[in-house]
Amino acid sequence: MSFLNAVNREIANRPPNDSIRITLEYLLKYGIGRQNAVPLGNIVSFLNSQGISISETGFQQTILAESRDNDYFIGSCSRGYFLIDTIDDAITMRDFYQSRIDAEQQNLDNLRRQAIIFNWKI
Repeated sequence: MSFLNAVNREIANRPPNDSIRITLEYLLKYGIGRQNAVPLGNIVSFLNSQGISISETGFQQTILAESRDNDYFIGSCSRGYFLIDTIDDAITMRDFYQSRIDAEQQNLDNLRRQAIIFNWKI
């Protein structure tokens, strides 16, 4: 089974001019799997060409964020965004998250080290 079944269900449940539907249709055409990750700028340019006024930040805060709360999860990696089709795609997404979590953990550790200087217990 693949996440693509959920993508197709989501498309079927949305009106034709819906930004999420248009994004998912675009990714079905150009961005299935991590090897076909589409750069953010390409996605945003396409959406703007379809009459959907959105910025890169807007995409991440709306369309991408909504996918992370649903079963049609849009994956991401250093090359761009993609629809998860295989276990290897999901592993790529997991590894991307893990590297971000590790970086944030380093930031938190540094904050705690700095707070110790002031005898703050955080």
